[in-house]
Amino acid sequence: MNDKDFFALVKKRRAKYDTVKNIYCPFLKEIVFFNNKGFFHATHSSDKTFRKRADSVRRLNLLPHIYDCIKYCSEFEYEPRVTPKNDKRNRHNKEIVEYELRHRVNKSFKVVVVLKRIGNGRLYYWSVYNNNQTK
Repeated sequence: MNDKDFFALVKKRRAKYDTVKNIYCPFLKEIVFFNNKGFFHATHSSDKTFRKRADSVRRLNLLPHIYDCIKYCSEFEYEPRVTPKNDKRNRHNKEIVEYELRHRVNKSFKVVVVLKRIGNGRLYYWSVYNNNQTK
């Protein structure tokens, strides 16, 4: 994918992402918020460096599925992960909880959405991956 096409995809996905401020998740019985961190994570790694182009494109193409996953999921991909506030990798100094919600789009394709809460803050969208990606 050339630069022009890539930046057009980023702009298109960002425009849709910015229209959704929050979605209620019946499975977790909570509102999930959308902020810049989730979109930034689609194109950047946790260390704030750019992802490889193919990885960014894959994540950007999965973004349209996150809304249905949050609305209709009924199971976890993995049990929620809790990082204690005193963990040496935790730079927030607050407990971090991550939920991985699984949603089957069709028979052979599932999407997993990662939601995150830092301390007592809001639950927000963090990341997305599909069943072809290994953790």
